[in-house]
Amino acid sequence: MIRAVGRALAIFDAYDNEHLSLSLQEIAERIRMPKTTAFRLVNTLERAGFLVRMDNQQYCLSLKLARLGGLVRSTLSVREIARPIMVQVNEQTSETITLNAIVGNDRMVLEVVDTPAPLMSMARPGQHMPLYLGASSRILLAYMESQDLERVVKANMSESNFDRGAFNRELTRFRRQGYAISRGQRVPGLTAIAVPIFDLHGAVRHCLALTGPSIRVDSLDQELADILLAAGRDISTRLGASPEHSADLKLLMAETAVDVPEPGRKNQQPRRLGQRQPPAWRSET
Repeated sequence: MIRAVGRALAIFDAYDNEHLSLSLQEIAERIRMPKTTAFRLVNTLERAGFLVRMDNQQYCLSLKLARLGGLVRSTLSVREIARPIMVQVNEQTSETITLNAIVGNDRMVLEVVDTPAPLMSMARPGQHMPLYLGASSRILLAYMESQDLERVVKANMSESNFDRGAFNRELTRFRRQGYAISRGQRVPGLTAIAVPIFDLHGAVRHCLALTGPSIRVDSLDQELADILLAAGRDISTRLGASPEHSADLKLLMAETAVDVPEPGRKNQQPRRLGQRQPPAWRSET
């Protein structure tokens, strides 16, 4: 990302539901940008029609963004947005990556990028599972509204030994840390890691998950969780999530500045995690 473009995009993240109009000073302070730099970029965005300067010398987002937003909603689905990022995560981790959604009281697999390893978990698009067991289900439950959570609990947790207190504590922990991990919860020998995907309204109806044999995933669980967290924020950004739930543009600018290749120098391939090759084995996730 060119530095000036990244800085200009960061200005949009200064706005939220509580800050619908901002002065130049407020914009500079909210995105931690020098006022002189903010002045140049704000003027450029105003001339391009993306910002409007009002009589009180404050700036607000223009209806040009609303028009573009309407075009995006009519042409892109979450699957189309997530798929390229899922492929990147798969190339980096060599594990099965899935996109999951809430459908009634179930979790449904929307998209899958399989691992090339012979020891793998298996999931297929359209597959339905109860919205209860596994990291994907638990992270979706962790961000669910209380009334919807109660409905799912009544529909799925009928066992007499269900510990609601432990269940609530686990969901609170997953929401606090931003990801869920399950080890053998649905299928013995499988570990899953899942992160939420936030939409334009801050709701979580989808999640991104990595699933693989525990023998391969457990020793790398935190590193894999960090990769998924970054991917989840990236997808959320492309869905229009607020800055609280999306990628940090300033961080992206710093990373891409390092990654820009020198003239005549080839791009380096993304680093891959180490792989083992146990005997071939497949199982339902």
